[in-house]
Amino acid sequence: MSDARHLSPTDVVRQELRQFLSVAERTGTDADRLRRSLGLTSDDWQSWLGVLQDAPLPPRPAVPVVLRHLGYMTSRLDRTAQAAYA
Repeated sequence: MSDARHLSPTDVVRQELRQFLSVAERTGTDADRLRRSLGLTSDDWQSWLGVLQDAPLPPRPAVPVVLRHLGYMTSRLDRTAQAAYA
């Protein structure tokens, strides 16, 4: 395991947000629906998107909660995309 990378929480959030947004783009899901699917207010959503532009991690919701929701919704969107191409 000597080549394992140690990512900061901010790096993990950026990576997961990029993946989520990429899959959402493939499915044509609009930004407001994405925000609502994560249970975020407009202000909270903008704060989390700010992380992609080097803003600090927002204090709420907690990072593990956001990552769990991002993973779940990315998976759901990906299954939708796969079904559309099947």
